[in-house]
Amino acid sequence: MRKSSVILFGLLALISTTYLIQCAAPQNKGVVASYLNLHDSVQYVGMQTCAQCHADKFETFVHTGMGSSFGLAERDRSSAKFGNEHVVYDSSLDLFYAPSWRNDSLFITEFRLKDGDTTHQRSEHINYIIGSGHHTNSHLMLRNGFVFQAPITFYTQKGQWDLAPGMEAGNNSRFTRVIDEECMTCHNGLGKMHAQSSRRFEKIGSGIDCERCHGPGEKHVYFRSGGGVPNGDIDSTIVNPTDLSFDYQIDLCQRCHLQGNNVLKPGKRFSDFRPGMRLKEVFEVYLPDYEGDESLFNMANHSERLQLSACFKGTEEGGLTCITCHNPHVSVRSLGENAFIASCMNCHTDESCKETIDVRLTKDDNCIACHMPPTGAEDIPHVTVHDHKIGVFKEGGNNEKHGDPIGLRCINNPDPEDATLAKAYLTYFEKFDQRNLYRDKAREILDRIDAPFLEIHYYFQSGQLKEITAISERIRPDDASAMDLYRIGEAYAGLKEYTKAEEWMKLSTMRSPQRFEMLNRYGYVLMRNDKLDDAQEILQKALALNPQHKGSLNNMAKVYFQMGNLRRAKEFLQDCLELDPYYMPGLRTALNIAKFEKDQESVTLYKQRLSLR
Repeated sequence: MRKSSVILFGLLALISTTYLIQCAAPQNKGVVASYLNLHDSVQYVGMQTCAQCHADKFETFVHTGMGSSFGLAERDRSSAKFGNEHVVYDSSLDLFYAPSWRNDSLFITEFRLKDGDTTHQRSEHINYIIGSGHHTNSHLMLRNGFVFQAPITFYTQKGQWDLAPGMEAGNNSRFTRVIDEECMTCHNGLGKMHAQSSRRFEKIGSGIDCERCHGPGEKHVYFRSGGGVPNGDIDSTIVNPTDLSFDYQIDLCQRCHLQGNNVLKPGKRFSDFRPGMRLKEVFEVYLPDYEGDESLFNMANHSERLQLSACFKGTEEGGLTCITCHNPHVSVRSLGENAFIASCMNCHTDESCKETIDVRLTKDDNCIACHMPPTGAEDIPHVTVHDHKIGVFKEGGNNEKHGDPIGLRCINNPDPEDATLAKAYLTYFEKFDQRNLYRDKAREILDRIDAPFLEIHYYFQSGQLKEITAISERIRPDDASAMDLYRIGEAYAGLKEYTKAEEWMKLSTMRSPQRFEMLNRYGYVLMRNDKLDDAQEILQKALALNPQHKGSLNNMAKVYFQMGNLRRAKEFLQDCLELDPYYMPGLRTALNIAKFEKDQESVTLYKQRLSLR
């Protein structure tokens, strides 16, 4: 290292070390099991209340990635570029997407062209922007308490629009991807969910705030406002992450910086986690396991990657945590790389670097550039992020490649229960990767435990409907979840046993009355049982929740068609096909109506559209 760099690093180390220890570094005094704000009765007070006493922290935090994670879709929140050149084409669906501002409102317009003419157009008003703009801006719509993700995202680092993560390669769900409590509780401050739903919001937060890391502030405000402070070595009215022991501190960070398949413990919700708890009390996180020391490099797997690094493994417990290097109150960009290099130099000496001076000069003696190279994430296109698996890499970044997975491993619990592990395999197959490996692993576990509802889940995935109905004869409906009941109802419907299907579908919607998809299927089964008035009532409930649900619109059209009310049937069908002119169930309904009316021109049109799908 150059002499001037040594002096600079020494000075930076002194300044940065003092600053980070005061604000962020772990003191490992031990977790206080009786934090007064851990109880679920303690209320959140909001960041503005915190700012009244902690203005200095507030003023810097709002400029961090966390502090600017979520907000209303306003011009000054958007990092995106707009114009005719910023149109996204989805070749799998032959659809274009154009973002634009209309006065101060943001819209995304979906359209299809044929021979230069617009054959389909749909515009959706964007209510929220999610993402700080450091890497991406994604776009959300609010409908009657439900939040849906738009199909395109702006990728800031490359300055381009493209399909949203997970919507590439024929997976474009258009404007129907529901953002639920799991998603929102990582990317935003805690809101309030409807008591009977994990997807319908009564209140939406306005960005990650102080209480996501410190816990609810009601007790703290009370005591600091005149109630006194409880006796003890630390203030037990609020969690200060620096006072948490190693495990609790890691769990606090990896609540959101550990991205995988999250499996809730029985009776828990994602909003139940509070700083000062163990994460495994609320949910367990599963990721694919590969031979050797290989792992997925996902965008938000900072915690797991750090724990795989030699720096982490080579220190005593508590010697290296996230806030050893990161001060959550201050933007990474405002600190600059030198602050993080100084953190490296707190543990490493100049002599510990084995590179030649020539190589080090090309990197300007930058530890981060060599040992935490920016690398493209496996799950998010068009972004690069510093790999927190600190190590020695070849030129060009982390070129680590892994082969096929051999199973799943639980990151935050080394000894998961069999039932939870089986559920992890089933849900991983369902949500992330349809390799038979995951279902086969679930089957191995199910063969040695008694778990009828997991059996139902397994058979539902593999289409073994009779096995599901056989299990339904020996379980108590009161022990089943709404989804268990729904799967049983779908099994009977698939076997065309609609009377039994109706019984189970009714139970599922009673258990979860906010699930418009379940209401839609219940309405469909009622229609198949010729209970048209009842079907109409249930489908109206589904559409009251989500007026843009294509399945419910189509089934309502079918109900009115069977009632002989062609005018109303066509009105619902028109609404359905305006949302998606190539929606196959809707096209089949339209074809049947056209045949009934002996409208040969329409018959030809709908047959043509069906052939294109």
